[in-house]
Amino acid sequence: MLNFYLRNEKMTEHFPLRLAELVTSRLCHDLITPIGAINTGLELFQDSPNTHLAESDEILNLILQSAQAASARVSYFRIAFGSSSSNVSLDEIRQLIKNYFLRSKLEVQWKIPPQSDLAFEGWGRLLLNAVLWMGECAPRGGLLNVCLPKKDSPMLSLLLKADSIICHQGTLEALKGQVELEDLSPRTIPCYLVHCLIKEKKNQLKVTQSSSPLELFLEIKSLG
Repeated sequence: MLNFYLRNEKMTEHFPLRLAELVTSRLCHDLITPIGAINTGLELFQDSPNTHLAESDEILNLILQSAQAASARVSYFRIAFGSSSSNVSLDEIRQLIKNYFLRSKLEVQWKIPPQSDLAFEGWGRLLLNAVLWMGECAPRGGLLNVCLPKKDSPMLSLLLKADSIICHQGTLEALKGQVELEDLSPRTIPCYLVHCLIKEKKNQLKVTQSSSPLELFLEIKSLG
Protein backbone atom coordinates (compact mmCIF):
# COMPACT_ATOMS: atom_id res chain seq x y z
CA MET A 1 0.00 0.00 0.00
CA LEU A 2 1.31 3.43 -0.94
CA ASN A 3 2.11 5.75 1.93
CA PHE A 4 1.56 9.45 1.25
CA TYR A 5 3.64 12.18 2.85
CA LEU A 6 3.22 15.88 3.41
CA ARG A 7 6.15 18.27 3.64
CA ASN A 8 6.20 18.00 7.43
CA GLU A 9 6.19 14.17 7.14
CA LYS A 10 2.88 13.85 9.04
CA MET A 11 -0.36 12.35 7.78
CA THR A 12 -3.17 14.78 8.48
CA GLU A 13 -6.73 13.79 9.26
CA HIS A 14 -8.09 15.27 6.03
CA PHE A 15 -5.30 14.19 3.65
CA PRO A 16 -6.82 10.91 2.33
CA LEU A 17 -10.13 12.65 1.57
CA ARG A 18 -8.38 15.57 -0.10
CA LEU A 19 -6.27 13.24 -2.23
CA ALA A 20 -9.35 11.25 -3.30
CA GLU A 21 -11.13 14.50 -4.24
CA LEU A 22 -8.21 15.67 -6.37
CA VAL A 23 -7.73 12.35 -8.17
CA THR A 24 -11.48 12.20 -8.86
CA SER A 25 -11.44 15.76 -10.21
CA ARG A 26 -8.52 14.89 -12.45
CA LEU A 27 -10.26 11.79 -13.81
CA CYS A 28 -13.50 13.65 -14.50
CA HIS A 29 -11.67 16.57 -16.13
CA ASP A 30 -9.74 14.35 -18.53
CA LEU A 31 -12.67 12.08 -19.39
CA ILE A 32 -15.43 14.66 -19.85
CA THR A 33 -14.17 15.81 -23.28
CA PRO A 34 -14.15 12.43 -25.10
CA ILE A 35 -17.31 11.25 -23.34
CA GLY A 36 -19.05 14.52 -24.21
CA ALA A 37 -17.96 14.12 -27.83
CA ILE A 38 -19.41 10.60 -27.92
CA ASN A 39 -22.72 11.92 -26.61
CA THR A 40 -22.75 14.76 -29.14
CA GLY A 41 -21.93 12.39 -31.98
CA LEU A 42 -24.74 10.03 -31.03
CA GLU A 43 -27.20 12.92 -30.89
CA LEU A 44 -26.09 14.15 -34.32
CA PHE A 45 -26.28 10.65 -35.76
CA GLN A 46 -29.79 10.23 -34.39
CA ASP A 47 -30.91 13.48 -36.01
CA SER A 48 -29.08 12.87 -39.30
CA PRO A 49 -31.11 11.52 -42.25
CA ASN A 50 -29.96 8.15 -43.53
CA THR A 51 -29.46 9.61 -46.99
CA HIS A 52 -26.53 11.77 -45.84
CA LEU A 53 -24.02 8.91 -45.85
CA ALA A 54 -20.89 11.10 -45.96
CA GLU A 55 -22.05 13.11 -42.97
CA SER A 56 -22.98 9.92 -41.13
CA ASP A 57 -19.48 8.53 -41.72
CA GLU A 58 -17.94 11.68 -40.20
CA ILE A 59 -20.16 11.42 -37.15
CA LEU A 60 -19.35 7.72 -36.70
CA ASN A 61 -15.64 8.52 -37.02
CA LEU A 62 -15.99 11.18 -34.32
CA ILE A 63 -17.73 8.69 -32.02
CA LEU A 64 -15.08 6.02 -32.68
CA GLN A 65 -12.12 8.34 -32.05
CA SER A 66 -13.70 9.75 -28.89
CA ALA A 67 -14.48 6.26 -27.58
CA GLN A 68 -10.88 5.21 -28.24
CA ALA A 69 -9.58 8.31 -26.44
CA ALA A 70 -11.80 7.68 -23.42
CA SER A 71 -10.76 4.02 -23.28
CA ALA A 72 -7.06 4.94 -23.55
CA ARG A 73 -7.35 7.44 -20.71
CA VAL A 74 -9.26 5.08 -18.42
CA SER A 75 -6.69 2.32 -19.02
CA TYR A 76 -3.82 4.74 -18.42
CA PHE A 77 -5.25 6.19 -15.22
CA ARG A 78 -6.14 2.75 -13.85
CA ILE A 79 -2.45 1.90 -13.71
CA ALA A 80 -1.01 5.38 -13.06
CA PHE A 81 -3.37 6.13 -10.16
CA GLY A 82 -4.21 2.56 -9.11
CA SER A 83 -2.36 -0.16 -7.25
CA SER A 84 -1.92 -2.93 -9.83
CA SER A 85 1.12 -1.64 -11.73
CA SER A 86 3.47 -4.23 -10.20
CA ASN A 87 1.84 -6.85 -12.43
CA VAL A 88 2.04 -4.78 -15.62
CA SER A 89 4.81 -5.57 -18.11
CA LEU A 90 6.98 -3.05 -19.90
CA ASP A 91 5.23 -3.84 -23.20
CA GLU A 92 1.85 -3.05 -21.61
CA ILE A 93 3.17 0.22 -20.16
CA ARG A 94 4.53 1.23 -23.56
CA GLN A 95 1.18 0.43 -25.19
CA LEU A 96 -0.68 2.51 -22.59
CA ILE A 97 1.56 5.50 -23.35
CA LYS A 98 1.24 4.98 -27.11
CA ASN A 99 -2.56 4.86 -26.94
CA TYR A 100 -2.82 7.84 -24.59
CA PHE A 101 -0.74 10.11 -26.85
CA LEU A 102 -1.94 8.56 -30.13
CA ARG A 103 -3.48 11.76 -31.48
CA SER A 104 -1.20 14.23 -29.75
CA LYS A 105 1.86 15.91 -31.23
CA LEU A 106 4.16 14.30 -28.67
CA GLU A 107 6.54 11.67 -30.04
CA VAL A 108 7.97 9.16 -27.56
CA GLN A 109 11.26 7.40 -28.25
CA TRP A 110 12.53 4.53 -26.11
CA LYS A 111 15.97 3.39 -25.06
CA ILE A 112 15.41 -0.17 -23.89
CA PRO A 113 18.33 -2.10 -22.36
CA PRO A 114 18.68 -5.91 -22.28
CA GLN A 115 16.62 -7.72 -19.63
CA SER A 116 14.38 -4.65 -19.56
CA ASP A 117 11.36 -6.44 -18.08
CA LEU A 118 13.31 -7.56 -15.03
CA ALA A 119 15.01 -4.18 -14.55
CA PHE A 120 11.72 -2.34 -15.08
CA GLU A 121 9.80 -4.09 -12.29
CA GLY A 122 8.36 -1.54 -9.85
CA TRP A 123 8.89 1.50 -12.11
CA GLY A 124 5.52 1.46 -13.94
CA ARG A 125 3.57 4.04 -11.94
CA LEU A 126 6.56 6.36 -11.72
CA LEU A 127 6.98 6.28 -15.48
CA LEU A 128 3.28 6.78 -16.29
CA ASN A 129 2.89 9.76 -13.96
CA ALA A 130 6.19 11.31 -15.07
CA VAL A 131 5.23 10.96 -18.75
CA LEU A 132 1.79 12.41 -18.01
CA TRP A 133 3.39 15.52 -16.49
CA MET A 134 6.05 15.97 -19.18
CA GLY A 135 3.45 15.54 -21.92
CA GLU A 136 1.49 18.44 -20.42
CA CYS A 137 4.66 20.53 -20.41
CA ALA A 138 4.71 20.38 -24.23
CA PRO A 139 1.24 21.56 -25.38
CA ARG A 140 2.51 22.03 -28.96
CA GLY A 141 4.16 18.63 -29.05
CA GLY A 142 7.79 17.62 -29.03
CA LEU A 143 10.13 14.68 -28.61
CA LEU A 144 10.27 12.73 -25.35
CA ASN A 145 13.20 10.37 -24.93
CA VAL A 146 12.67 7.67 -22.29
CA CYS A 147 15.71 5.80 -20.98
CA LEU A 148 14.72 2.75 -18.93
CA PRO A 149 16.58 1.33 -15.92
CA LYS A 150 19.32 -1.24 -16.43
CA LYS A 151 19.93 -4.15 -14.12
CA ASP A 152 23.28 -2.66 -13.04
CA SER A 153 22.03 0.95 -13.21
CA PRO A 154 18.56 1.37 -11.63
CA MET A 155 17.79 4.79 -13.05
CA LEU A 156 14.85 6.13 -15.08
CA SER A 157 15.39 9.26 -17.13
CA LEU A 158 13.15 11.34 -19.40
CA LEU A 159 14.35 14.11 -21.69
CA LEU A 160 11.79 16.41 -23.34
CA LYS A 161 12.74 18.53 -26.34
CA ALA A 162 10.14 20.93 -27.70
CA ASP A 163 9.64 24.35 -29.25
CA SER A 164 7.60 25.36 -26.20
CA ILE A 165 7.98 23.94 -22.69
CA ILE A 166 5.66 25.14 -19.93
CA CYS A 167 6.03 24.01 -16.32
CA HIS A 168 2.63 24.86 -14.91
CA GLN A 169 2.35 26.51 -11.52
CA GLY A 170 2.90 24.18 -8.59
CA THR A 171 4.08 21.15 -10.59
CA LEU A 172 7.77 21.42 -9.74
CA GLU A 173 6.94 22.04 -6.08
CA ALA A 174 4.68 18.96 -6.08
CA LEU A 175 7.43 16.84 -7.63
CA LYS A 176 9.78 17.82 -4.83
CA GLY A 177 7.15 17.49 -2.09
CA GLN A 178 7.39 21.19 -1.32
CA VAL A 179 3.65 21.75 -1.24
CA GLU A 180 0.96 22.09 1.38
CA LEU A 181 -2.23 20.04 1.33
CA GLU A 182 -4.46 22.96 0.40
CA ASP A 183 -2.19 23.91 -2.50
CA LEU A 184 -2.48 20.60 -4.34
CA SER A 185 -4.66 20.62 -7.47
CA PRO A 186 -5.89 18.10 -10.08
CA ARG A 187 -3.08 19.28 -12.38
CA THR A 188 -0.37 18.69 -9.78
CA ILE A 189 -1.62 15.28 -8.58
CA PRO A 190 0.54 13.23 -11.02
CA CYS A 191 3.60 15.17 -9.88
CA TYR A 192 2.77 14.63 -6.23
CA LEU A 193 2.26 10.92 -6.83
CA VAL A 194 5.75 10.81 -8.36
CA HIS A 195 7.07 12.43 -5.18
CA CYS A 196 5.23 9.95 -2.96
CA LEU A 197 6.47 6.94 -4.93
CA ILE A 198 10.04 8.24 -4.91
CA LYS A 199 9.89 8.77 -1.16
CA GLU A 200 8.38 5.34 -0.56
CA LYS A 201 11.08 3.63 -2.64
CA LYS A 202 13.82 5.85 -1.18
CA ASN A 203 14.79 7.04 -4.65
CA GLN A 204 16.42 10.30 -5.67
CA LEU A 205 14.85 12.89 -7.99
CA LYS A 206 16.63 15.34 -10.27
CA VAL A 207 14.81 17.88 -12.46
CA THR A 208 16.57 20.40 -14.69
CA GLN A 209 15.41 22.80 -17.39
CA SER A 210 17.48 24.58 -20.01
CA SER A 211 16.58 27.35 -22.42
CA SER A 212 19.26 26.78 -25.05
CA PRO A 213 18.43 24.21 -26.28
CA LEU A 214 14.92 24.13 -24.88
CA GLU A 215 14.85 20.95 -22.81
CA LEU A 216 13.30 19.49 -19.67
CA PHE A 217 15.11 16.63 -17.97
CA LEU A 218 13.82 14.33 -15.21
CA GLU A 219 15.89 11.61 -13.59
CA ILE A 220 14.87 9.13 -10.90
CA LYS A 221 17.68 7.09 -9.39
CA SER A 222 17.36 4.16 -7.01
CA LEU A 223 19.53 4.49 -3.93
CA GLY A 224 18.79 0.95 -2.75
